[in-house]
Amino acid sequence: MKGKITLQDIGRELGLSTTTISLALRDHPRISEATKVRVRKLIEHLKYEPDRVARALVMGKTALVGVIVPNSSDPYYSEVFKGIEDAARALSYHVLLSNGSYEMSSYAQRVKEMKSLRVDGIILAPPFTGERPKLEGIWQEMRETGYPLVLVNRHLKPALFHQVSADYTSGVRMTVEMLAGMGHRRVAYISGEPAVLPIRQRLACFKRYSRKYGFQEDPALLETGALTLYGGYDACKRLWNAGRKHPTAIVTFSDTVGVGALQFLNDQGIRIPEDVSLASFDGTIMSEFTQPKLTTVSTPMYEVGKEAFELISGAVEGKYSSPQDLLLPVRLLIRDSAAPVELKQYTA
Repeated sequence: MKGKITLQDIGRELGLSTTTISLALRDHPRISEATKVRVRKLIEHLKYEPDRVARALVMGKTALVGVIVPNSSDPYYSEVFKGIEDAARALSYHVLLSNGSYEMSSYAQRVKEMKSLRVDGIILAPPFTGERPKLEGIWQEMRETGYPLVLVNRHLKPALFHQVSADYTSGVRMTVEMLAGMGHRRVAYISGEPAVLPIRQRLACFKRYSRKYGFQEDPALLETGALTLYGGYDACKRLWNAGRKHPTAIVTFSDTVGVGALQFLNDQGIRIPEDVSLASFDGTIMSEFTQPKLTTVSTPMYEVGKEAFELISGAVEGKYSSPQDLLLPVRLLIRDSAAPVELKQYTA
């Protein structure tokens, strides 16, 4: 046959109606196994490719899922996306990826654009700044209509949409406990910007556990920077030069920020962990290839992506009657960058 093969061509070849061919391709129980086998053999022989647009019109679904993340090149979100894509492929879904924005109106526009592509649902990380955001515009509309939506790395309390994230509260607690157990009391924290929800939550959690374990309270021990290597470098530079009394340990919002901080310390000849300990979050591959290796809270990024897709596919099928809230466990990986504080650091 010449040109694009259609269901009509297959039907004529087998002496069957296009309806029968369509049902056979969908493995419908009304069609006998013998007929299904005949159809499959012929479409394989003819190299038939289904018309996704036509199928979407018939089925009311496109088998497309949209994903909108702040920065697809960020090691965290690239691993999350890999989990989404692998889970989607297993169920014959396709994924459309878009970079979002940290500005709410721009992000809402991305959502509208994604919906216009007729995706079945959207996985996203919107720039909410509070645990109980006031929903307006498209966000309120999607909540009221039950549009399939899953938040990743955004833990609202209570859940307003389906959501999946890692248990960073436990991660912060384990990090602070580790440093306290090593004798550290002057511990600095490098947060991120802009101050979207996970950044605010982790900073508040660090402050809470710092008080509990008797860490020194000093504004000079808190610094903020962009969530990039350069952001980490510059933030650590400001932190280190802020006062005469340096911290004995530094905790950074992410591995990316931590690697930037590590580079600044190395450039200044500051020994890690002899002069200062360093810990971070995420457990990305880069944390294993620094010198020294970064102590980090390992988060199940790939699993976050897989679970997000499982939620979105379940939502598309109408499986849930209320927002699902998944919080995945984390692990503290104690590596070479963290060590017990030396007495000279308190007597200098």
